[in-house]
Amino acid sequence: MKTPSDPLFAKLQADSDRHRVEFMKNELALCFTFSIIAARKYETGSQESADRSMAKAEKAYETVLKLLTDPKHSTHLTEEIIQETKGELERLRARIDGMLRQFKK
Repeated sequence: MKTPSDPLFAKLQADSDRHRVEFMKNELALCFTFSIIAARKYETGSQESADRSMAKAEKAYETVLKLLTDPKHSTHLTEEIIQETKGELERLRARIDGMLRQFKK
């Protein structure tokens, strides 16, 4: 049985942690991309399509938020990654909320 002191276990844990961070970064990038797409669609009058893109942006945002606030996942993150991700989430939340105010009048 593998234990936390086993070198293979440590490598697998490190790989898992790295994949978790990469996944969160990709989800944040998706959120940003969907918000850009939604903005363009709102500007061109494609309300329904823009709303779908915003829903996808919200889903990506919520996915990262859940990972960041769930101790099962967050205990494997460094403080630097946690702070960086929180900052990115705040920027994205402000972007999404600003777009909703601007286009959902």
